[in-house]
Amino acid sequence: MRWSIVRLIWLRELRDQLRDRRTVFMIAVLPLLLYPVAGFGVLQLASGFVNQPSTVGIQGAENLPRPWPAPVAAAVAPFAAVPAPPGAPLGAVERTAAVLALTRFQPYPALIVEPGGAPSFSPPYLERGGKTGALTLRLLGGTVPDARGPDLFLQQVDRGPLDDREHKDRVDLLVVVPPDFAARLADGEPPVLYVLSRPKDDNSRLVNVRVHGILARWQEDLKRTRLMQHGLPARFGDPFLVHDPERARPAGAREEEGLFSLLVRVFPFILVMWSLAGALYPAVDLCAGEKERGTMETLLITPAARDEIVWGKFLTIWVFSAGTALLNLLSMGLTTWKFASAAPGTGFGPLALFWAVLLLLPLSAFFSAVCLAVGAYARSTKEGQYYLMPLFLVTMPLVFLTLAPGVELSPFYSMVPVTGVALLLQKLMAGEGSGELYLYFVPVLVPMMVYSWLALRWAIAQFQREEVLFREAERLDLGLWFGRLLRDKEALPSAGQAFFCFGLVLALRWIAFNVGTNLPLLVRTGTSQIAFVAAPPLFMALMLTTRPRLGLGLRRPPAWGLAAGALLAVAIVLPFFELTLLVLRQFPAFQALLRERHPLTNELLGLSSNDYPSLGVRLRYFLGLALVPALCEELAFRGFILTGLRRRFRPWAAVLLSSFLFALYQMNVFQFAAHFLAGIVLALLVVRSNSLFPAIVFHLVFNTLVIAPGILLPELFEGTAAAVSPVLRALAAISGAVLAVGGLFLVRRLGGPVSEPEKAG
Repeated sequence: MRWSIVRLIWLRELRDQLRDRRTVFMIAVLPLLLYPVAGFGVLQLASGFVNQPSTVGIQGAENLPRPWPAPVAAAVAPFAAVPAPPGAPLGAVERTAAVLALTRFQPYPALIVEPGGAPSFSPPYLERGGKTGALTLRLLGGTVPDARGPDLFLQQVDRGPLDDREHKDRVDLLVVVPPDFAARLADGEPPVLYVLSRPKDDNSRLVNVRVHGILARWQEDLKRTRLMQHGLPARFGDPFLVHDPERARPAGAREEEGLFSLLVRVFPFILVMWSLAGALYPAVDLCAGEKERGTMETLLITPAARDEIVWGKFLTIWVFSAGTALLNLLSMGLTTWKFASAAPGTGFGPLALFWAVLLLLPLSAFFSAVCLAVGAYARSTKEGQYYLMPLFLVTMPLVFLTLAPGVELSPFYSMVPVTGVALLLQKLMAGEGSGELYLYFVPVLVPMMVYSWLALRWAIAQFQREEVLFREAERLDLGLWFGRLLRDKEALPSAGQAFFCFGLVLALRWIAFNVGTNLPLLVRTGTSQIAFVAAPPLFMALMLTTRPRLGLGLRRPPAWGLAAGALLAVAIVLPFFELTLLVLRQFPAFQALLRERHPLTNELLGLSSNDYPSLGVRLRYFLGLALVPALCEELAFRGFILTGLRRRFRPWAAVLLSSFLFALYQMNVFQFAAHFLAGIVLALLVVRSNSLFPAIVFHLVFNTLVIAPGILLPELFEGTAAAVSPVLRALAAISGAVLAVGGLFLVRRLGGPVSEPEKAG
């Protein structure tokens, strides 16, 4: 590959993209304007809500407790501050009596004060800083009813100032103090204070929240005063104390940290989505746009090789994707720094921003390569947008996973595309720069670079295919298409039919979860395997191909094929178990989830080894859990689907893709890696032996060994697992993996040359 040509194509494409004002605005200008404008708007909106003019009406304010006159309060203040000493020695009787006399008549704190004649809530009970905003207090006249019982009392309250729009004393919230409020408070009984608001009124609900906060703070003061009157400490009503350093900090600090934690969780999500958006628009224009403008042919007839063209376009898309993400990051940092005075403690440190830049570069490379590969398949920019928009639907769950409670950065999540980067971004922005955290850079960055390389190879493969680059526009007519499909049958299934078969099997498996719930679990499992897994490939092979037996891979196996399948199953079963147990140890809650979501697994785990199953029960479990799944799943995945994929993709690509689909079909993310590796072994057996039967034998022996300890031969395996040490199990698993790899190399040597599926057999 000639880097001079790559650089020439890269600079040419970059210059053309910079001439597009819409792209420049969406990728460069919008991120710089979005966050300052959004931050200013949010602050103005919040300030508008807090300072919105509101009126609170107090009816029966004369029934509230009154404070002492100012001179009296000043005179007794020093004595009131002396704590009451119950159980004091006889020498302090006079002092105790004086203090008790003062505390007995300690007045209750006032809820309402009238500085300058204008009533208002007492400043200690207002919002932080004592700011009332636009909250106005109005004392209403009228007679307060003296009814017993809340329901009867509310029926007699005059709601005119609250509900009547033409009322002269209209208020947004009505607080009614009953006549016996002060008397019941003095007697030690809990009086009732009525707070009434307008339903379906946002302003009234907002005032309701603010007034409830004021009343809660006043209630705490009333409680302390009542305890003081009885000579008890203020915390007498607390049976025990809880020391929490986080909650012991000032409320303002906790609120600021809560806002910062929210930003830390949301900002990585925004950065990931903008990185994808920055790759989407240039990819559509550089591929589908050039097809529409007729410039793709001009580029292809130049001396530049196809991989050099792809690298030039990839670097252009990468610049825009990374530039978009970095400009968003810069705008976020400046915005949080600018508004730090309004929300202290919400700024990001320079070290966190540096590491965020380092993580965003491989993430942008991954999105750029994927968008380039998908955009190359489109015939027009409109079609390219249709193809690329589902990428958002795939990416969003991976990012939303980071917002779920309990999801933390771990070796497992670091391997998940996009999710690992977003989790590491959260930790870095939160300032958790511990040595252990930096160890995750390699598990996160290396998989992302591998995924980017694979996506780039996919894009190069797309540009190598003429039928992709020069697809003609065609009108979709389902009737004509289906008629031609039945009339012009091919000998073997195509790749499109293979993908359709997988989608149909997956959809039917999803539906089967709620079908036949009243049937026994074994019957339900076997029926779903036959009807929803084996039936679609059999039906499609009979209806859409002229050689259905070969389309399903049902050829005579070589002499070594069946024995190789059985021996490989024996060798790989222990590594499979250990890999599954390793994942289970990472997620202890998975066992409970497995019991809840998989009733058959729950039934198997519930079988007691002391009550050995009968021969008939063992035979039913063997048929339902070993034989039927082996036949049905192999017909679908290594038969119809693998044959169709081999017609378009190279053998290794078809093997990996069919294994990925097989692991995805299991709908179990915790066993995805184990099923993916098992699918590779099964597919290699089929490709090298040119027959499906070795894979069926492998699957059958493997399933039999899995259920043998609990179902088929519990007498033989009882107590064996507990007797074997973890070290011996690990050594056995490693030995099995080595034997399996050696067996695969032997199968490769024994197998004949890999032939095209349409010529095989």
